[in-house]
Amino acid sequence: MAFQTPGPKWIQGVKYNEQPDFMKHVAYMTEMQERGLTVLSGPFMEKAGGLSGVLADGGMTIFKAGDRAEAEKIATDDPTVQSGMLNVEVKMLWVPFHD
Repeated sequence: MAFQTPGPKWIQGVKYNEQPDFMKHVAYMTEMQERGLTVLSGPFMEKAGGLSGVLADGGMTIFKAGDRAEAEKIATDDPTVQSGMLNVEVKMLWVPFHD
């Protein structure tokens, strides 16, 4: 799983969905979803309501990857990670409890 947080080019005081290049991030995540490489992905929220709510700074994605190196590549290929708008930290998750 990947945790996306504000990077060095994040503009303080500007909402997540109003950051420059935000739509590049959305397009990349949409492509990853269409390619079957994500389980779920989205921004953290301060107040519920989707884009009508209040987005927090950052988000999380659970990738479908064969190993950590593949997950790291998917996470760091995000153009907003490459541009410095977002930082990303990939952690492995063991899921002993699930449906």
